[in-house]
Amino acid sequence: MGFTFGKRCPNCRASEILPLVRRCWPCRIPGIRYYTCTRCHLDFVFFPPVSLTIEKRNCTRNPSPNTLLVRIRGHCHQFARIEDISMEGIGFSYDLDLQKFAQEHFSIDLYNCKQGTYLENIPVQVVSSRVKVKAIGGRSTTILRNGARFIHLNPAQKKILNDFLRDFTPTGPVTGPSS
Repeated sequence: MGFTFGKRCPNCRASEILPLVRRCWPCRIPGIRYYTCTRCHLDFVFFPPVSLTIEKRNCTRNPSPNTLLVRIRGHCHQFARIEDISMEGIGFSYDLDLQKFAQEHFSIDLYNCKQGTYLENIPVQVVSSRVKVKAIGGRSTTILRNGARFIHLNPAQKKILNDFLRDFTPTGPVTGPSS
């Protein structure tokens, strides 16, 4: 858990922050506010006189190589850019203008082009979302960045996911919570 004195980002110490509306238990206490840093995009809680991050991950998320792809299942299938991935979850971004998701739960497919293996129909639960508008190809495009956790992976899916991750982690095989 990181912290810093004052209403600043505990990660990069920036004071360029925006308030967030969250229904987390600390925010129910009078005087406690939830913010996001505009510089490093970390969400944190301001508990006067300190700002705190509360990390809920059990596994370190690793940056994804270009050989690992995610396809989002929906009305129209779309490939997304993987930001980071671990045994417990994945961060990815995609063109929201092409894919209108309103659900918190949906399925994704993971493809490892290097090994020629894949995992299909993996259920995920979105735990965080961030919207950005970028100019892509001369037009405004809404990009949604989701942080999601894998739910109900069976032992075979966990083994294949571990093989995916082992290929590009600097420390070798991935370890995570056994469930």
